[in-house]
Amino acid sequence: MSDRPTPRWRDLVGPVGLFPTGPRNAITDVPGIRVGHAQAASGDRTGVTVVAPSELPVRAGTATTNGVGELTKKLEIDEWGIIETPVYLCGTHAVGTVYQAAIEAAGGSPKRTVIPVVGECDDSDMGDSRMLVAGDVKQALAALGPEVAEGTVGAGTGMSCFDFPGGIGTASRSVEGHTVGVLLLCNFGDRERFTSGGLKLDPAPGDPPPEGSCIAVCATDAPLTALQLKRLALRPLLGLARAGSYASNGSGEIGLAFAVTREQAYRTDRLSPLFAAAYEAAEEAVYNCLVAARPARRLDGRMQDAFPVHLLQRA
Repeated sequence: MSDRPTPRWRDLVGPVGLFPTGPRNAITDVPGIRVGHAQAASGDRTGVTVVAPSELPVRAGTATTNGVGELTKKLEIDEWGIIETPVYLCGTHAVGTVYQAAIEAAGGSPKRTVIPVVGECDDSDMGDSRMLVAGDVKQALAALGPEVAEGTVGAGTGMSCFDFPGGIGTASRSVEGHTVGVLLLCNFGDRERFTSGGLKLDPAPGDPPPEGSCIAVCATDAPLTALQLKRLALRPLLGLARAGSYASNGSGEIGLAFAVTREQAYRTDRLSPLFAAAYEAAEEAVYNCLVAARPARRLDGRMQDAFPVHLLQRA
């Protein structure tokens, strides 16, 4: 069963964009994709999320709008255009722990070198990601499935979005006979820049939050080349801008796109609908994250404000 709350953004406000969604409106609408979450067994507000295609390796590409963040294997993806492990997401100081656990899960050894894909956002306002352990990564892998819980779960447990609780958001689009799905780790945004759903919000009280980040994972069953996937990886980041991001100076806004098919036969002049699908899905994924996320107490003792779902206006 899904941990996803009901309703989601489109139930409260209306559709986002022009294309229809997949049946789950999640990245797992792309055939073979599964997602797993685990929160730190230590009780700290941190965790790990895994996005796994059913077969590896797969072709991939990356993009950034501001690069103050980490996505391991990016150099090799840019050179070879493939990933050989699932995509792991976590807090900044857990990258080493998750990387090592991912090597073990992939069967890395002196005779088999593995470079895992690990993306991070800084959750240090809410928790201590150093407390994540290899067992938490194994739990996320064991939890892999087609349903995607959103908000303050897994890697999103300690994230913030527009000065509200943030974390995991997902959405999908069906276009040109294919599916494009996006999963975000949302940890960005100034509250006064959020204007969707009829809301116009004042700045958050108190000290401004640290500049945040977002990792955007995009999957598709369209038979794209590595170069086409590199171009696709940029489009969810444009969707963040639609939601209110301006890729601030200290933000790591990093995109990864991969294709689950072995074929490579998609005409470049047909890419625009796929680009638009990724753009739409990312914007809606931000909103789904905000609706689902739940407030908690920061490390400094202050309580987060809840996102004002009750003020949303249906379009």
